[in-house]
Amino acid sequence: MSKYKINYIIAFVLFLVSFVVYALTVQPSVPFWDCGEFIAVSYSLGVPHPPGAPFFIILGRIATLLPIAENIAKRVNLISAFVSALTVMFLYLITVRLILRWKPEPRTLVDKLAVYGAPIVGALTLAFSDTFWFNAVEAEVYATSLFLMSFAIWLGMVWFEKADKIESDRLILLIAYVIGLSIGVHLLSILTIFTLALIVYFRFRERIDLKSFTIMGVIAVGIFFLIYKVIIFWIPSMLDDMPAVPLIIAIAVSYGIYYAYQHRKRILFTFLMGVFLVFLGYTTYALIIIRANDRPAINENAPDNLVAFVKYLEREQYGEQPSPFKRRWSQEPTHQENYQKYSSDWDFFIRYQLNHMYLRYFLWNFVGRAGDIQDAPVAFIKAESGWGKASEFPNKYFALPLLVGLFGLYYHYRKDWKMFLSYLALFIVTGLGLAVYLNMPEPQPRERDYVFVGSFFAFAIWVGIGVSGLIELVAEAIKTEIRKVYAIAVLGVSIFVVPFNMLVQNWDDHDRSGNYVPWDYSYNLLQSCEKDAILFTNGDNDTFPLWYLQVVEGVRRDVRVVNLSLLNTDWYILQLKHEEPYGAKKVPISLSDNIIRRLGLVQWEPRDVSIPVSREVYEKFGIKDTSIINQGKITFRMPNTIQFGEIKAIRVQDIMVRDIIETNKWERPIYFAVTVSPDNFIGLDEYLRMEGLAYRVVPFKNPKGSPTFIHEDIMRQCLFNEPEGFYREPRYGFKFRNLDNPNVHFFETDRNLMQNYRNAFLKLAIYYYENNRDTSKVVEVLDRMESKIPNDVLPMDYRLRYDVARLYEIVGARDKFMKIAKEIEPIALEQINRDPMNIYGEYNPYVILVNLYEMMGEYQKAIDILNRVLVYYPQQYQHLIKDRIARLQAKINENKR
Repeated sequence: MSKYKINYIIAFVLFLVSFVVYALTVQPSVPFWDCGEFIAVSYSLGVPHPPGAPFFIILGRIATLLPIAENIAKRVNLISAFVSALTVMFLYLITVRLILRWKPEPRTLVDKLAVYGAPIVGALTLAFSDTFWFNAVEAEVYATSLFLMSFAIWLGMVWFEKADKIESDRLILLIAYVIGLSIGVHLLSILTIFTLALIVYFRFRERIDLKSFTIMGVIAVGIFFLIYKVIIFWIPSMLDDMPAVPLIIAIAVSYGIYYAYQHRKRILFTFLMGVFLVFLGYTTYALIIIRANDRPAINENAPDNLVAFVKYLEREQYGEQPSPFKRRWSQEPTHQENYQKYSSDWDFFIRYQLNHMYLRYFLWNFVGRAGDIQDAPVAFIKAESGWGKASEFPNKYFALPLLVGLFGLYYHYRKDWKMFLSYLALFIVTGLGLAVYLNMPEPQPRERDYVFVGSFFAFAIWVGIGVSGLIELVAEAIKTEIRKVYAIAVLGVSIFVVPFNMLVQNWDDHDRSGNYVPWDYSYNLLQSCEKDAILFTNGDNDTFPLWYLQVVEGVRRDVRVVNLSLLNTDWYILQLKHEEPYGAKKVPISLSDNIIRRLGLVQWEPRDVSIPVSREVYEKFGIKDTSIINQGKITFRMPNTIQFGEIKAIRVQDIMVRDIIETNKWERPIYFAVTVSPDNFIGLDEYLRMEGLAYRVVPFKNPKGSPTFIHEDIMRQCLFNEPEGFYREPRYGFKFRNLDNPNVHFFETDRNLMQNYRNAFLKLAIYYYENNRDTSKVVEVLDRMESKIPNDVLPMDYRLRYDVARLYEIVGARDKFMKIAKEIEPIALEQINRDPMNIYGEYNPYVILVNLYEMMGEYQKAIDILNRVLVYYPQQYQHLIKDRIARLQAKINENKR
């Protein structure tokens, strides 16, 4: 312990520094994506989506009981902050032990700087890197998984030094247990087996030969498949089909442990005990099947028996993983369309799966990132405007972490090629290996950089070794006493230009401390619904945060959230039909359980479909038109949603949406979230009235065919009644916390959702103009939209901004129109300069500028724009442009007179 005293002090300081940074920047409530589900199941001990994360759920449950933050979501988020800080600490400790391999007795100041100081740079580089920091401030499994991986590797390094002593076997057994526990978080940690196998091999083999190396490789692969296939999947499946087989295996392993202990068979005993401890750690999965039988509110896949449990582990609902040798495998139409951009599977793998979906992420973390919108490039590539807020991007590291890490990679190889190969295996398996295994189609719904964080961890080790190498090179070049000063300078400059610069560059766009968008948006969506509503949602971000609010915060538990993606599965439909979470009413479904279990794609030609409507229902909605009442039904054309060649079909979700609406008989309000794509409306588009952030299914058509088919009173209450706290019962009124705060970073998902808020404001404003010509209310609504969601904080697309400007002009708010028009002008000009051929559609930049200039009275500018677009217009339509130029010129001449 005394040998490493300074080592552990520095490690603890690094832990504190990292944790403080993460605690200051952690999401203050529920984040988007899977986090809402993980927090909700942690609080309620529910069952998350396959393949589950029971050990993470247990940790999350413990966190919910500790008074470490003001709300449950932040408490679970802080788990990631805590374990990420521990990961930084372990990376430091691992790097120190690696450097001690060639500097075992650091006595001089220079040596101590190289051994104990340089790894600080690598540790903090990881701490403040883009992906790692992102994972550290939200309740996802990747931070905990990487912590367990780093802990296992550090234990391996400690074992390496003590392997001659029999007590060291305890470390091997602890590693086995850690790997077993990690299965209950994420499978990333079992990839450490290959690095650990190399560490063990090099500990006992001074001379390396092909035969022994091959045997080691076979053993490593065998252990990997023993854990991945036999323990994780095969044994649970045998428990149902052939329970005697696992029993025989258990007896054999138990006897083998006893026999090995009695006869002092050290290797056999360690191996069998290791297998036992991996399985023991894996038993956290018992939580899944136990809780599934208790039917919690969130019970994905309902794995309450061994057959369902194995399907759950195998992620059966997501389909089988295709062979790695077939890269363009997906039959999804959007994927098939994108595949056409590539000449071969190999071309697709190199350009998309390797370059775009791994190397781009790698460079984000060690070169810099141009922005935070989907598919943003690396910082040194000239980025288009819109990649992120100008004040926050690009994040420039000047490639210094990359260069230092590459030097460290080389230096590690030169100094200790055996350990270098061990960590190169980690780098490759968690990077390139995962890129091959995951076989991701194009496009992805979100960035997937978090998957490769193990690879970034390995490279950060080389950053630390690289700084150590620089210190040693300086010391070798300068033999005098002054080399101490230069060594200190190298370390100081390295800390400043690498991790400190990364901290400064990344802080603003990784600081989530004021971001309440996921909580507020989900609350607003739920409060758009009447009591006992059925709400159809689309994906993770309009479902998981809602589950969190209902399960944890108790908000609007009367609303049955029906996720359309899950509505394609029988277990979910059966839960909706039979279960009443927190007393919420069952979802009305007429189909029998046996039919539900057999549902699949149904061949379907587009046809008219009718749903009966009683006179009482029309009266409830205030319909007095006898021509509508006498119809006694709504009729809509239900399209096909799937097509294979000439065969047209509909999905299970389409069948179920129709059945739920019909079976409900208009007794309970039914809504689609505004985020639901129109191709999920089953043809009901004309019968959807906007109320808050949801479209309500109503028994009458949009009367005017207007885009402003809204319930004016509900819309006004939602947009103008802002509660100070929040209500668990139905209460119209939206929260817009911090959307006017320029110091808060809003992610692309947050910014995109602002369109839904603004769309609601605009529809209400247009409604006032179209229906009662109340110009004062139009201005009031538009002004409130700007005050709650200011354009300079959350920029509005210039085309939507153009609509706002026109509304102000129409109702006579000239000053407001002119202000916005001046803001749109440079943006539209930039669009024209970037893409002068963008001439089609009523919202192309040429049309917008010409219309604005005409409304502003700047006719000559309008003519100049028209002359620019004239050369791109087809010959047969150029007369239209010339006619408008003539009209504008006439206005100029009239003004001169």
